[in-house]
Amino acid sequence: MLKHSGTYLFQGKVPELAAFLESLNWPFPLLMAFSSQIAEFCAAILILLGIRYGAWLMAFTLGIAVIFAHSGKIYSEAELPFNYFLMGLVLSLTGMGKPSLDSFFQKNRKP
Repeated sequence: MLKHSGTYLFQGKVPELAAFLESLNWPFPLLMAFSSQIAEFCAAILILLGIRYGAWLMAFTLGIAVIFAHSGKIYSEAELPFNYFLMGLVLSLTGMGKPSLDSFFQKNRKP
């Protein structure tokens, strides 16, 4: 996810995504394209740090992409975004494990 959204953000591919969103008649396509890629980039960093909020953010962003941008075609064009959505959902529900920052903060919070 970090590589994918980083490619869009730092190699100038956001206008290409905005044109796709405009073809779907989305409001404010350039703003939506930038916000989705920033959300995916930040979600990937938060997941790497072990913060559960990043998994929720990834699941939400990619759920929207699968449903609206890819029309729910999870067996063809939306297979990869759907897999990332499922991974984000599972991580957000199960947690990030012992070496995560979430685990560290929970350990220090309990008496």
